[in-house]
Amino acid sequence: MKKVFLAVCLSAALSVAAGVKIAVVDMHRVFKEYYKSRIAEEFIRQQAEAAKVYLGQLNQQLESLRSQARKTGTDALNQALDESSRDKLRRESDSLLRKIKAKEAEIELFSRERMRDIQALEEKKRSEIIQDIKSGIARRAAAEGYTHVFDSSGMTNNNQPAILHFPANCDISNAVIRELNRSAVKPVNGGAR
Repeated sequence: MKKVFLAVCLSAALSVAAGVKIAVVDMHRVFKEYYKSRIAEEFIRQQAEAAKVYLGQLNQQLESLRSQARKTGTDALNQALDESSRDKLRRESDSLLRKIKAKEAEIELFSRERMRDIQALEEKKRSEIIQDIKSGIARRAAAEGYTHVFDSSGMTNNNQPAILHFPANCDISNAVIRELNRSAVKPVNGGAR
């Protein structure tokens, strides 16, 4: 009875497997070599650089306020000045300290919000690119009759490839990359004049 059951299971598995055609794709490589990934990366880098420049300007303003506050605070202690001049300098010093606190809060808020915005932009661009890649994989799989496509770039907890062995002819990475990059704008004359 066990032999019959085993034979039936094996037969069922083989009939199901007969309709299965498997491909693999290196998602990491496809993502890296897709031209839209480089464009998005450059755009995000520019956004981060612009934020860094503005943050530098804010920090310069803060340092200027701190320098003014130190000088005013020191001058307010000068015994050579009359009491009304020292009071005026103390009020000015207090005002500068409030401005310093406001500038520190502005820097903190800008840093937090800008970092959040850049992360959201990065996630949005990544999601769009992944969707493009999945569509490209689906088109290639349909064109070549693949029923299953696995990511060969994944790693296990043991830091080993998730797919240990596959024939080279079932790797569709190059074809997917070519298809995705087909719509990239090519520089005229190799980009040189």
